[in-house]
Amino acid sequence: MRKIPLKVSPAFFLTAGLIGFLNSYNFFETIVWIGIIFVSVLFHELGHALAARGFGQHPRIELTPFGGLTIPYGKELSPPKEFVVILMGPLFGFAIFVGASILLQFPYGDLFLRGVLEKFRYVNLFWTFVNLLPILPLDGGQLVRVTLNWIFGAKSLKASLYVSFFFAALFSVAAFLIGLFLIGGIFLLFAFQSIDGLRRVQNFSASDDRKENRDELKESEKMIGLGHYDAAMVRLKQLRDKTKAGMIHTLVSEYMAKICYEKRNYQEAYDYLIPVERYISKEAKLILYLSAFEIGDYKRVVDLSGICFQESQTVDIALTAASSHAMLKDIQRSIEWLKTAKSFGSINLSEIVNGRAFDLIRNDELFLRFISQDDRV
Repeated sequence: MRKIPLKVSPAFFLTAGLIGFLNSYNFFETIVWIGIIFVSVLFHELGHALAARGFGQHPRIELTPFGGLTIPYGKELSPPKEFVVILMGPLFGFAIFVGASILLQFPYGDLFLRGVLEKFRYVNLFWTFVNLLPILPLDGGQLVRVTLNWIFGAKSLKASLYVSFFFAALFSVAAFLIGLFLIGGIFLLFAFQSIDGLRRVQNFSASDDRKENRDELKESEKMIGLGHYDAAMVRLKQLRDKTKAGMIHTLVSEYMAKICYEKRNYQEAYDYLIPVERYISKEAKLILYLSAFEIGDYKRVVDLSGICFQESQTVDIALTAASSHAMLKDIQRSIEWLKTAKSFGSINLSEIVNGRAFDLIRNDELFLRFISQDDRV
């Protein structure tokens, strides 16, 4: 029988250790908690993976800092089969709860073993309950998504995101009110993810519901993953022309822009992203930001600077913003971004301001005063 590949991130154990320490404040107990969490999460993911393999897919399991993932490869499953695959994870977790509950009915002289069983029982009951909440990306949210898709088709994705946002916000507020700030923060993160998802699906179109388009996108993604960029571009262009609009159209535009940017075809990258700017991801906004600077659209760079710096707080982003403001003769904002860039402590400010981008403001009194103050420092 073919094995199910397993990849475990070292950060998974750090997160499990933090949870264990917060529940015990004891080194030995923390080690026990790590083992219990590892077994519980792995068994949960095995539920998904075994069901997926039973339906002819080839799954692999990854344990990440935020839990587990079962990633299936192979044919796309029908909604009823996908529902079963999703449900099997919580059912496997609940099976551990039931098994631990049965074993605890027997008398144990070993208090340590009894304590381990109690922890297994608690962890799996709690996680099964939480994981079945109708919140994405939890299994409960996935079950809502698949059920609505089963009944109404792919256009129901927006409805599942609204359901997810409502319950995530509700449980976040409830957790904060009773003092469970960590859990409240996690649910708040889920709420923001649902909002971002809603933003992304606003341009859902009929072309997104066609299986042949989704299959073509997957094949293109495989080519990109293998580094076959030229061949991928041919297929992506065909798919972009065929879809015209929608989520797949936007994602294809992002892939094409990324390939063009890496080849330093900045104008092409810019041209692919501008028509879909409203719907692109944060990563694609960063590509648009940098491409806009390269082709001289400094106004767009300025408009995107705040969003891009939040996404990637680097000295290059700050310097790009400073240079663009300088080209637009916005001296005060240029100075503010230069101060931000300088805070990274790895730049020669005197050398930078002698660049061409600062020619238009170099002799301004306010800018000269800023430079002289920096020189004195």
